[in-house]
Amino acid sequence: MGMDILTHVETEREKFLSQHKTTPEKIVARKRYEAAERIAGLAVRREREIPRTSTDKIDQIVLHRFLGPLILLMVIFLFYELSIVQGYKITAYTWPALAACRDFIASILPSPGFVFDPLLRIIPLGLVDGIAAVFNYIPIFLILFALIAIMEDSGYMARVAFLLDRLFRYFGLHGQSAMPMIVSGVFVGGCAIPGVMACRTIKDEKAKLATMLICPLMNCLAKIPLYVLLVGMFFPAYKGITMFFIATITIIIALAVAKIIGLTLLRRAETAPFVLELPVYHMPTIQGVLRRCLERTWLFVKKIVTIVMVVVLIIYLLLNFPGLSAERRAYYESETNQHVRIFFSAIGEDNPYAKLLEGSGLTAFTVYQDDYKKAKMSATDKKSKSAVDEKFMKRNGEFFKIVNRGKYEMGGKMLKDADALKVNREYKKLDSERNRIKGNIKEETILGSVMGRVGRALEPVTTYAGFNWRVNIALISAFAAKENSVATLGSIYQSAGGEEEKSLEERMKEKETNWTPLHALALIIFMTMYPPCIPTLLMIRLESGSTKWALFATFYPIALGFLMAILVFTGGNLLGLSGMQAMIVFYICALLVTTALGFIKNKDTAEDYG
Repeated sequence: MGMDILTHVETEREKFLSQHKTTPEKIVARKRYEAAERIAGLAVRREREIPRTSTDKIDQIVLHRFLGPLILLMVIFLFYELSIVQGYKITAYTWPALAACRDFIASILPSPGFVFDPLLRIIPLGLVDGIAAVFNYIPIFLILFALIAIMEDSGYMARVAFLLDRLFRYFGLHGQSAMPMIVSGVFVGGCAIPGVMACRTIKDEKAKLATMLICPLMNCLAKIPLYVLLVGMFFPAYKGITMFFIATITIIIALAVAKIIGLTLLRRAETAPFVLELPVYHMPTIQGVLRRCLERTWLFVKKIVTIVMVVVLIIYLLLNFPGLSAERRAYYESETNQHVRIFFSAIGEDNPYAKLLEGSGLTAFTVYQDDYKKAKMSATDKKSKSAVDEKFMKRNGEFFKIVNRGKYEMGGKMLKDADALKVNREYKKLDSERNRIKGNIKEETILGSVMGRVGRALEPVTTYAGFNWRVNIALISAFAAKENSVATLGSIYQSAGGEEEKSLEERMKEKETNWTPLHALALIIFMTMYPPCIPTLLMIRLESGSTKWALFATFYPIALGFLMAILVFTGGNLLGLSGMQAMIVFYICALLVTTALGFIKNKDTAEDYG
């Protein structure tokens, strides 16, 4: 009997939806307000018209049909200008402090070797570098969370939801989906972690899950380094157009994904009508904004730091295990010793600095020179540079003569030491060979590592998307944190001997001579769809309360991004398209598909009655 009643109710509901093009809940809410207004009109007599409040006057402009969206665009632009652009400038001041901490930790660890560094030095420094990469974004997050708090406390956040609701409802979302997407990176920059956290305010379970699953598709800040690298290499004349493509194609694809998910996986999810009461405008308080900003930042730091430590350690092990065999290690040691003998032969046995550099003295000098270079680069004026020279002169006067090309001061007079100058010249040759050998060791280690083997195993498939084994490794390492993609590429594309000062762009161009803008475009598109980092996946698991949604958020972007990368690279090559032509064709096709999906009616997101 109960099932018959439920079936009858569902049938009547379908009839109602078909007839009125809206849900019964919305009609009930509308009729309730109409009845309340009618009763109030019969029972209340106003002696004078209620004056319009300041909120009403502001909303007349802010929620205007044409001015409202323009103001929203200006607010979003200001939002990112302050948090991303200006916040990134602040990192120029915080990074030196982080670098100083890193140098301090390095100073108390075992000294580096001439070619092979001890594990007790490499692993801790790898962990420090990973943590520093996260902490470097703290100024951006502080500004980001502060601006979100201001928008929430002022009452404008509700207006954002109201303005975007009309567009989003066509794709199974509604106005409350706006801020999570903005925070995640509607434009280039953002973070999916606070974006997923912001979904908790969405009452509609269907829209909440759909928004949570598309937030990671937005362009988080960690994707920017790879974008900048590829755009600078392959689209230098179209940087603005390419960045506009990156910023908008993700929104277009995300709306299409939300619609498909709503029509399939979430078709039976519970929905709720989007009833929004606009609060009056308030002036945010400094205390309230700071408190919420610091609370959210601390939550971010507390949850992420431990995860990053574990991930960095795992990535290091996978990039270096099982390492060089004893045979290959002996080979590189023999090659190093050969160049060391050439160095000592070149400076001559009678050189007074030869005995100083014998045995462990050469490694000690290498450490000394590296420290001197870092200190000199940090010095900004003549006075600070003189202080650096004085410090290192006291540390080891003989070493200082060598690194300073034989020039030193004694008794107020500048003197020159020809023997030290000769050692300096010959050591540069030795150091060039040393860097080459270290580069070969790193590349061979990575190639033979677990991740290196996986990268090569995937190459027969990923080649259709234009990815070789080096790119595969970079993408695998980016799964933990997307910043790792460029860092891993920097480790893989090592310079040849004596060319360590070349940029990563130049080094990649030298090794990947057959790369075209189509390769770059396919990689950019794959990165726009790249699955969320591990901390974001954990946040999805926490907010959705389901492991299956976290797993789905992991694998569907990989499949979608890889399919689109194949279409761009292989399809572009078959059609003979250039990089820009393929970009335009892909953009138009994505826009048409998304627009067509928007016209598919969804019974739970139908337009309001009347």
